[in-house]
Amino acid sequence: MAVADVAAPRRILVVKLADLGDAVLATPAIDALRRAFPTARIDALTTPAARAVLALCPAVDRTIGFPKALFDRPTDLAHPGRLVTMARLAAHLRAQRYDAVVLLHHLTTGFGALKFRALARATGAPVVAGLDNGRGTFLTHRATDLGFGGRTEWEYGLDIVAALGVPTDGARANLAVPDSARAAADRLLGQAGIAEPFIVVHPGVGPYSQARAWPADRFAAVARDLRASTGLPIVAVGTRDEAAGAGPLLAEDGVVNLLGRTTIAELAAVLARAALVIGADSGVAHLTAALRRPTLAIFGPSNHDAWRPMGAALHYVGTRPFPDAGALVVRAPIPCAPCLYTGYTLGQRQGCTLRTCLDWVTATEVVEAALHMLRNSGVIDAPEKLP
Repeated sequence: MAVADVAAPRRILVVKLADLGDAVLATPAIDALRRAFPTARIDALTTPAARAVLALCPAVDRTIGFPKALFDRPTDLAHPGRLVTMARLAAHLRAQRYDAVVLLHHLTTGFGALKFRALARATGAPVVAGLDNGRGTFLTHRATDLGFGGRTEWEYGLDIVAALGVPTDGARANLAVPDSARAAADRLLGQAGIAEPFIVVHPGVGPYSQARAWPADRFAAVARDLRASTGLPIVAVGTRDEAAGAGPLLAEDGVVNLLGRTTIAELAAVLARAALVIGADSGVAHLTAALRRPTLAIFGPSNHDAWRPMGAALHYVGTRPFPDAGALVVRAPIPCAPCLYTGYTLGQRQGCTLRTCLDWVTATEVVEAALHMLRNSGVIDAPEKLP
């Protein structure tokens, strides 16, 4: 069905009930929708945590927060208060009279598919587009789900809107950092005596899976070696909750601690000024790549073919030369990885007890990759390897 057959929807609801990084990966699809339907109202139903990200997307007119975590299991529906919350949401969505719903989700579990079916029906929208893995019989417009890693997550988003006939050429992560957030970031960096260029390190991974976390002492070693090799300041970012696990990094001389001191918009402003951002598989890496800043992401159990930051090349530990790319995924060439998000399943959310896939990624390897990226971007003139 082509765009003309969708009858130029006046009201579109995009559904992305996920975390910060997932919201970032939804923005190319939203950008494509805005280009195709410039006068439509585009709302985004998302989690409270992701609202601040989608608020940075000019293509989104309004965000609607919904506490998805309260409804992740069938037993959650036994709570009368939660049923009331669902009923109120359904009534609110029906009142908006959406012409189209765009579900940017896999229908991975039977319960999840049931929830999205109910959500789509609650809106009353005549058009519902999404990924179909065999559970999408309620969808009016389908994109084929090839499983996690068959396409990157942001490419799947484009496939879904393309099923509506929406052109996707030129679609991009459309994020705009407010001037007020840039001014606040300038004040924070200025108070810490930080001048450009500087390196950002994000040691956290967010709440979903701690199995993705690279050891804190290795982030500390990376900061120490990069500071010694380049003389560049190191800025640590993240949430207040992540500060407890960042002790070794924060104890290093010359590391400026901004954990818990920025809003999402202010964090984006800091990232937008960084010469390089180094972190694990997390939303901060996705946000940095979407802002088109050099990004180095360390992957362990996660499927990099599904979740790599936009535009990221892959580097396996021990191989040379390093790819010349603005964003880089570093991971170990271990046959049991990835084990998280594989095929049509979520896989092992907490990985295995050994975490060999992360243990094999050494601080030296990450430092050498970082120096390569800094040299390629013209920030430094450094040797290929550490002395």
